[in-house]
Amino acid sequence: MPRHLALLLIAAAALAGCSNTWQGVKQDAKSAGSTVTNAVGTGLDKAGDGLNSAGEKVKRAGE
Repeated sequence: MPRHLALLLIAAAALAGCSNTWQGVKQDAKSAGSTVTNAVGTGLDKAGDGLNSAGEKVKRAGE
């Protein structure tokens, strides 16, 4: 049992020393998520514009 406790304490100390690093990782992940969300939104906007354009062409061809 003491061996497990020692390993746990070592791991806890190592992780405590990385709190700034973890904050940076979380911030980077949040930034990346925002970038992906914006890219998907832009792609969907472009797809919608393309569909509108195609619909207009079909409408004109039917006249």
